[in-house]
Amino acid sequence: MYLLGGVTSGIAQVDEAVRRNEASPAVIQQNQQSKATLKSSIAGFRETLDKLEIEFRTTPELQPYYIKLAGVAAGAATAEQQAAANQFDASGRTLLNVINRLTDVLVVMRQ
Repeated sequence: MYLLGGVTSGIAQVDEAVRRNEASPAVIQQNQQSKATLKSSIAGFRETLDKLEIEFRTTPELQPYYIKLAGVAAGAATAEQQAAANQFDASGRTLLNVINRLTDVLVVMRQ
């Protein structure tokens, strides 16, 4: 998440330069690649959370914690949709909420 802030800030700066016609084709290309990589990373995170939810739902030892975990994949899917719409800042904020939920589950599991 720490790196996400820097990446999204860089993307926003290049997007602004593009709007002002101040970005070179190479910079625009790199920015497009950064966006694609970020979108792919968020999609991979969502897929992992889908699997995690299934694991918690189907493993008897983890089922008591599932109620706290349920919905994190949906939150990541929202972040994925926001990133697909080039709303990277909003996507990052949504992912922070997801990570907070994951942290809550870990706290409960340690008790």
